[in-house]
Amino acid sequence: MKCPLLLLSLVLVAAPAAAAEPPAPPPAAAAPAVDDTAPRPLRLSFSSTSAFGVTHAKFFNELLGARLDYRFTPRFAFGAELSYVNLKGKDGRVSNLLPEVTTEYRVPLNKQVVGMPLRLSLGFLPKNGPTLRIGGGFDISVSDSVSFEIIPLEPMLWITRDRPEVSFDAHVGLRLAF
Repeated sequence: MKCPLLLLSLVLVAAPAAAAEPPAPPPAAAAPAVDDTAPRPLRLSFSSTSAFGVTHAKFFNELLGARLDYRFTPRFAFGAELSYVNLKGKDGRVSNLLPEVTTEYRVPLNKQVVGMPLRLSLGFLPKNGPTLRIGGGFDISVSDSVSFEIIPLEPMLWITRDRPEVSFDAHVGLRLAF
């Protein structure tokens, strides 16, 4: 008889204790998945760059180019650029083509309307040598598919046969996304 009374007393004591515990919170709703895909992943850019030589041979070079980028996310892109280059040569002005590969990271400043693109470009100028360009500036979206970019200071290293040259470049461009 003692055993059923003991079980009954344990049930009566445990029941109010269980009722005193606060109910468990409902499972947290899963955070919505972040969509990191760019709505228009391909971009075609047309640009003009003025290069002002600041080392040994003071020079002025003009680059007119087109770049095709693929945006992996709204912030990260990889692409290729081909520029017509009007250079200071040994006997006057010369023309050349500069192919480059580029990678870009865009820091949004005002949602997606204004951003700060940070770009690294590696190229090879035939009859001269490799180039390295590092830039950062601003881009302003006019619509979902059109934006302007302004890079006021873009240092560039030109490796020539004689010696390396450095220029400070100013870059403007028009980008079309599709």
